[in-house]
Amino acid sequence: MADPLSSVSTSSSSSATSGNRMFGLASGLDIDSMVDKLMQAERVPLTQLEQQKQLLQWQQDDYRDMNSLLLDLRTSTFNMTLQSSYLSRTATSNDESKITAVASANSPKTSYTISNATLATAANAQSGKIGSDNDDNTADIPYDATLSVWAMRDALNLSDGTDGQYQIKDVTGEETDVDKDGTLFQLKNTLIDDTKTTSVNVNGMDYDVFYNQDDFNNSDSENKVWIEPDSGLMMFNNTLKKGDKITTDYSYGEFADGALKSTISTPDADGNMQDHDISFAPTDTMDQMISKINNSGANITAFYDDASQKISIVSNVTGTYTSGEGEDKDITFDGDFLTNSLKLTTDGVANGTDANVTINGLATTRHTNTFTINGSTFTLKDKIDAPVTVTVADDTNGIYDKIKDWVDKYNDTIAKINDKLGEERYRDYAPLTDEQESEMTDNQVELWTDKAKSGMLSQDTILSSGLTKMRQDLYSSVGGVDSAFDQLAEIGITTSSNYQDKGKLVISETDLKAAIASNPEAVMDIFTHSSDDYSDQGIMKRLTDSLDKTMADVTQKAGKATSTYDQFALGKSIHDYEDKIDDMQDRLSDLQTRYYNQFSAMEQAIEQANQQSGYLTSMLGG
Repeated sequence: MADPLSSVSTSSSSSATSGNRMFGLASGLDIDSMVDKLMQAERVPLTQLEQQKQLLQWQQDDYRDMNSLLLDLRTSTFNMTLQSSYLSRTATSNDESKITAVASANSPKTSYTISNATLATAANAQSGKIGSDNDDNTADIPYDATLSVWAMRDALNLSDGTDGQYQIKDVTGEETDVDKDGTLFQLKNTLIDDTKTTSVNVNGMDYDVFYNQDDFNNSDSENKVWIEPDSGLMMFNNTLKKGDKITTDYSYGEFADGALKSTISTPDADGNMQDHDISFAPTDTMDQMISKINNSGANITAFYDDASQKISIVSNVTGTYTSGEGEDKDITFDGDFLTNSLKLTTDGVANGTDANVTINGLATTRHTNTFTINGSTFTLKDKIDAPVTVTVADDTNGIYDKIKDWVDKYNDTIAKINDKLGEERYRDYAPLTDEQESEMTDNQVELWTDKAKSGMLSQDTILSSGLTKMRQDLYSSVGGVDSAFDQLAEIGITTSSNYQDKGKLVISETDLKAAIASNPEAVMDIFTHSSDDYSDQGIMKRLTDSLDKTMADVTQKAGKATSTYDQFALGKSIHDYEDKIDDMQDRLSDLQTRYYNQFSAMEQAIEQANQQSGYLTSMLGG
């Protein structure tokens, strides 16, 4: 007889899930909760690894921030190795209403006497009265600048025919099929001649035709249409239906190629006349024509005066470049539309004039009112009769400001680095886990994280050594220069006596400006002197080299944004932690699976025992 216990299945379900939790059906235990508690202690090493990785990443970020500061200082320091920073000149006029001047670093220290000066002027052109058809500008044809060339063709002296600018073409029986309901439709041609008879018929019904929109709007005609001459657009007063047929008879203008093409010639920078072509359009208004003139590349500015009905043009450059006789002018016009329609001819052109000036007794002529002599740029402001003096001297204030700006940058940089070096390290404040953050307010998280991040660079040897080296660069005397100015203290730059300033520089404005005024070249030398020997190198050269080394050391330690982990020390450590974290996560996953398997086996054993107990009870008649 078979053993009755052998019929009990060992694969029956011994657990169930509710939501995301697993409960043992046989034991009544919360298995998920028990596994979580078992895993909490096991996860502590993983959390510690993640926190150590986070600390290294914070340290990396702080290092890179310091390198950004050092790079900014390095840029300023390098600029101070250039002689142009110390050879500033200033030019002063004793009458700036007459002439001003700006000196360059190459300007010699001297004075100039300016006299007998007249200003350079620009060439200009005035058109005749637009709308006149004879030379005395008296026979006027009304001209409206808001209307197009086509609409104002008579006022602009445009003519039709084979010898004119355009020809009139007649159209008979042009049919337009209405493909959808609407009131707006388009003729096949533009530039409709509103002086000719036009007929519009829709499905055999004639419409009254208007070319003036106001007349169209005010008419009480039952069937009417407004035609916009420039575009050939038709607007009906009632809606035409799909399938309707429009039949039109009309006339339109067709311009010959190049009929409105014109050319304006002006001198280039070398005084050579250059042609600038302009293509006007029949639909252009005066504003559009003026815009085309101004954008032609002729370097002129035009405007239209509605009161006088004239165009005014002025060159954007001063000086005279042609003889000014006959057609030899600084502005010339070619093309019938410019000369006959817009009334722009060389007769209306007045050449510009050159500036004439006497400098230290030498009479000279210039095309412009701004000119350069010996590196100094002069600008005439008004006619000069009585002599005006311009003096070029060392720009003491300018040189002082450049040195002061650098000192401010240096002080700001070392202050921020010293702050980082002196930050307290709060070792009891480890980086927060996600679970810890979820139990805190945003403000609590921020305060905790600030403490945890503090002191990442506390007493750092790379940065400390860099600051020490820069102080040595500053305090050591410079050989090979004027012995009167071979140390910073001798030009009024010393170290702060306040120990809390930690090496900040202090400037005596009086002493530094006095040193600059007395010997700017010597002041320059102490900063810029070039030598392969450290003891003879200028201070800025020394500092540039020291900054380069410190930045290189920081980069070797913390890399930069484009670096990969294997290229810098902290990156290698971070990568090692990532490998350890991956291994730990795999181990914990295996351990968690083992715990669940053990509980599952326990549940199955309990279920088997319960089934066997029930079987025995039933056999005994319990």
